[in-house]
Amino acid sequence: MGIERRAMELANIIAKQDFVRIVAHCDADGITGAAIAKKTLDEIGIKNEVKIVRYINSDFVKETDKFTWFIDLGNGHLSKINGNAIITDHHYSMNEHPASLNPFSFGMDGEVEVSASGLAYLVASFLASPDASLAIIGAIGDLQDLRYGKLVGINREILKKSKVEVKKDIRIYGRDKPLYKMLAYASHPFIPGIFGRIRNAIGFLRRMGIDYKKSWRDCSREEKRKILSEIIKIMVHEGFSYEYITKIFGEVYEIDGKDAREYATLLNSMGKYGQGEKAVEMCIEGKFDGEKILQEHRKRICKYMEFAKRRIDEYKSIYYFHGGNLIIDTVVGTIAGMLLREDNIASPVVAFAENEEGVKVSARAPHPLIEKGLNLSIAMKNATEKLGGQGGGHRAAAGGIIPKGMEERFLEIFDAEVRNQLTR
Repeated sequence: MGIERRAMELANIIAKQDFVRIVAHCDADGITGAAIAKKTLDEIGIKNEVKIVRYINSDFVKETDKFTWFIDLGNGHLSKINGNAIITDHHYSMNEHPASLNPFSFGMDGEVEVSASGLAYLVASFLASPDASLAIIGAIGDLQDLRYGKLVGINREILKKSKVEVKKDIRIYGRDKPLYKMLAYASHPFIPGIFGRIRNAIGFLRRMGIDYKKSWRDCSREEKRKILSEIIKIMVHEGFSYEYITKIFGEVYEIDGKDAREYATLLNSMGKYGQGEKAVEMCIEGKFDGEKILQEHRKRICKYMEFAKRRIDEYKSIYYFHGGNLIIDTVVGTIAGMLLREDNIASPVVAFAENEEGVKVSARAPHPLIEKGLNLSIAMKNATEKLGGQGGGHRAAAGGIIPKGMEERFLEIFDAEVRNQLTR
């Protein structure tokens, strides 16, 4: 059975409902997926409600009287979710729900070929005419274009149906912002010595005789060449791989002349700070306005990075840091990923942060280890469940919840899981 046929079957299940509860993850991918779902249900006259959440708790599983559409989560809770639901989740899972749309079940890589919003789009396509551009924003927010420097797989097919324009340019967010801000806040790629340091970014540009207040779009071809050349020199000097460096320039995606990553960053920021439902409304209305939210988000990320750098430590084959209650649990994984890339760490990075459920655990791993067979989703699931928690995710990025006070035991189990996978 093909993935499109399964999507049609799920659409038929939805069409029979009087009411649908949409439960989606609080990032850009989940939010755009929820917007696609809600807009579709509104169009075909099915009553619905949207809940944007950090993770699935027992309440969502116990309320069996409400038919639920899980988006960008659910694959880690398959044994608990009953038949009164469908799941469109691109995270890796060894098991399958009878009414789920999981790309891995069809031989596709859910980390690069299709995101959760893309899966929601596939299902919605059999009910109405959903906005393909929202699915692309979700895929970009999920960094599905990062590994190959462009969108591939089903994402590519959805891209053709969208209003998104594909261009070749520097793949750094903020091309319409002042250069010094674009460089100081760049996270894909990180620029060592410049990230989070406004003065260093200004000095970097001044040494080349370039006006740091102008935007990348306003630069001449020669100025762009100079900037790219100097960035590459820094990356080479810091030991970044050729494969990573070559992705600095490539495909970028714009909607009405605006970088799609800017929309994704805004939605991510809103979801992480508890404004997920408002972000869904923004997607449906097509009015993306939240510069103040973005500015605050960037400031927090820089502050969290400085804190994490001071706290990072080694435990056998992995690195870790504990954010306590000083780094919010919704972004601690983002910080782990940023540390991994900025410091070019060759081992997995584990991050902890406290929340009302216990301790949030996030893990990120470099691509070379994934190529050697490491799967953080499996390692996270096994380690958290042994401690009475829960977890899952992707091969290179995973997360979970464990009881407070079990962090050291988690590191011990997780490290063993990683070692076992890499020595098979």
